[in-house]
Amino acid sequence: MYRSILVPLDGSPFAEHALPLAASIARRGSAILHLVHVHGLASAHAVDLMPHPDDAEQRASALAYLDELALRVSGDGAIPISTVLLDAPLVHALHSYAATHAVDLTVMTTHGRGALSRLWLGSVADRLIRQSAAPVLVVHPQTVATEEQIAPGFKHMLIPLDGSALAEQILPHALALGSLMQTDYTLLQVAELALASTELYGSEFDRSVQERVCGRAQHYLDHLAEPLCSEGFNVRTEVAIGWPAQHILDYARGHGVDAIALATHGHGGLARLLLGSVSDKVIRGASVPVLLYRPRES
Repeated sequence: MYRSILVPLDGSPFAEHALPLAASIARRGSAILHLVHVHGLASAHAVDLMPHPDDAEQRASALAYLDELALRVSGDGAIPISTVLLDAPLVHALHSYAATHAVDLTVMTTHGRGALSRLWLGSVADRLIRQSAAPVLVVHPQTVATEEQIAPGFKHMLIPLDGSALAEQILPHALALGSLMQTDYTLLQVAELALASTELYGSEFDRSVQERVCGRAQHYLDHLAEPLCSEGFNVRTEVAIGWPAQHILDYARGHGVDAIALATHGHGGLARLLLGSVSDKVIRGASVPVLLYRPRES
């Protein structure tokens, strides 16, 4: 269950597009919402013995901005909100704050540049995912949506897997998020064409090889899905052979998927797909939010 949610903000409308979804999750899960801006001028003038004359004004402006957002997000007071201004360096400040305040989910846009800090949330998201002990939900900046417009939440979540225990570590995080929204889940395994074809003695892709590869994948997915179904989750499975990232995106577009959840790396098992490179392509190509988790080595 997500009880402490972090939303990094840079002062831009792009970054604020994460707020309606973060607020919806917080409202459903009775979670506290942390609206955080990292102030960059402090480090720029660290050599000064006295604060830079513009520094105090910009800090006051940033705090007023956060307070205005907090009022907008929770006008009825139903969502507990904490606003905080941190000092650079950026990723270290966010990571330390998340650890100190037991943040179990970060929601942020994949990019955005604003007047307050001029930070690029694309690279920030990448570095946070690499360091965070909690999952990160990335949102693409789109037409501004209100919390009411996204109220139905995620109705269909796609969870790509590669047959490895590392990739499976996304499952509890995806299920925790989907449980707040009565989500249906599809477990997808895509065996890469080039890797599957190594089982051939010749260069022609043989149908029997395809059937053997898909059979192993189906057995693996069924093994994962059966206990989840017995616990009351609505889980279906899908097996394909192709190029993983493209098939994930194509499946999401063609099957009403409104969220994707996957581990950021891990390879092995049937497909041996590298979820590090795959996740990057999925984030860039997806039009829906993507939940990412860096799996822990056992």
